Amino acid sequence: MKTLILGWPVQPPQDWLKNYPDVTASRIYQPNRGFFHRITKNLSFHAGSMLRHIPWLNPVHWYEDWKYHVREYDTIILIDELRGRDIFEYILAQHPQCNLCVFFDSPIDPDSPKCPTNYRDLPVRFFTCDSKIAQDYQIPFVPYFYIFSPYGWQQYQQMTAAPQPIKQDVYFVGEEKGDRMQQLARLAKLFDAAGITYKFQLVRRKQHHYTPEEKAQTTDYVPYAEILQNIQQSGALLELISNGQTGLTQRAYEALFFGKKLITSSDEIKKYDFYVEQNVLVMDEATDCETIHQFIRTSMLGIGDDLRKRYTLNGWLNAFSISPMNTEKEQ
Repeated sequence: MKTLILGWPVQPPQDWLKNYPDVTASRIYQPNRGFFHRITKNLSFHAGSMLRHIPWLNPVHWYEDWKYHVREYDTIILIDELRGRDIFEYILAQHPQCNLCVFFDSPIDPDSPKCPTNYRDLPVRFFTCDSKIAQDYQIPFVPYFYIFSPYGWQQYQQMTAAPQPIKQDVYFVGEEKGDRMQQLARLAKLFDAAGITYKFQLVRRKQHHYTPEEKAQTTDYVPYAEILQNIQQSGALLELISNGQTGLTQRAYEALFFGKKLITSSDEIKKYDFYVEQNVLVMDEATDCETIHQFIRTSMLGIGDDLRKRYTLNGWLNAFSISPMNTEKEQ
C-alpha cells in the first residue's frame, strides 16, 4: 500500500522517511519564487472555468510534481494546505478509486475554503487532531504523530536509555504569536519564585517589527538539531497553546518520545492515553510556586514503548484504514 501525504512540511528534509519506502511527502503547490509567481498562482485559484485553459490560470499548473504520479498511490492524505475543490477534482479524475482523505491540524474558519462542509458531495474522508473541529463538523478525532521526528525508532530507545545531563528544569521553544510573550514573562516570574531553572526560545516571526525590548525577549530561527539537544538537556518541556487551538503541539510528542515531563496550558492532553498526572502538569492562572516545584522535583513515571509507537507515522496511518507497514526501525 502506497501513501502520498500532501501539504506536509518537507523542509528541512525529513531523512527518517527513508524508513517508510511506501510513504511520499510533498507540498500541494509549488513554493513562491518571486512576486510574479505568487500573484499568478493566487489568481489561478479565483479564475473562472472559462479561463482555466490558460496554463498559469489553472491551479493544476501550480501543483508540485506529485501530479505526474498520483495514480501510483492507494491513499492520499491532504493536510491543511487546501485552497479549494480543484485539488479533489483533479485527484479523483486521475484516480477515482483512491482512498482520499483530509486531515486538519489547525483551527478552521467556517468561511474559508478549508471548511469540510464545502465538500460533502465528494468521496473524501475528513479527520482532525483538534477535538473542537471534530465536534463542530462531526468528523473523526485522530491524534497526530511526532511529525518532526528525525530519528528511527531504535535511536529514541537508545537516547532515553542514556540521557544527557540536565542543564535546565524547563525548556520552551516556539514561534512568537498571540500572547506568548506575556505568558512567558509571567511564567519566568513564577519559575524564579519556585527556584526552577528554565530556557525560553521565543522565535521571531519573519517580516515583523520588534521593539528593542521585544527583541531581547525573542530569538532568531532555531535549528531543530539545537532544539533536540535542548530537549535532551531539560527535565520538562513547556507547551503553550495558541488562541483557538485545542490540539496538542509537537512539544507534547517530544516529551513523550524523549521521556520528559510536560507543563501545558491545555487540559486537552487529559484525553490522550499517555496522560499521567505524575508526568504532565496542566497549569492555569491558579498554579502556584509550590505546585510547580513539587511537580518538577517528583520522579517521572515511565512510559512503555508500545504506547509511544501509537504516535509514530505508522500509528497515525492506521487511522486512515491503512495496514501497518513493516519497517525495520519499528520492529
